[in-house]
Amino acid sequence: MKWLRFAEAAARLAAAAIVAALFLVLIAGVFARYGLARPLAWTDEMAVVLFVWMVFWTGAFVLASHEHVAFDIVYEMAPPAARRVLGALGAACAAALLFWALPKIADYVAFLWRERTPVLGWRQDFLYACFPAFMALAGLRLAAHAVALIRGR
Repeated sequence: MKWLRFAEAAARLAAAAIVAALFLVLIAGVFARYGLARPLAWTDEMAVVLFVWMVFWTGAFVLASHEHVAFDIVYEMAPPAARRVLGALGAACAAALLFWALPKIADYVAFLWRERTPVLGWRQDFLYACFPAFMALAGLRLAAHAVALIRGR
């Protein structure tokens, strides 16, 4: 699927841009604080915003499921057929949990329109909009992984 490869490449490019922006903001903050002795408060806040987006963007759109943190001691000891069942059950349970929590999380993020960031004055619903998107896409990816394991792929 050509469109999927394009979307994955665009997501990786966006993640790289976020990392580059985070690096530049941190360098600017350090230079202003220690080189000019005039700290820039906005750099701290911008670094937090970029870090939040970097974590949830890459977790949802860039990292493959085998690149996420996993506790697989029991899984690795099981025979292949049991691994497939354990993997499918784990993925399905995690997907169900994410989908179950998604409406409340989205509702809370929407509620945050009232709150603003302290320095830049940005609406916090925009700041945390990446979290429901992460939950939805991670749930879809986990559900697809569970189906693939059930089908034997």
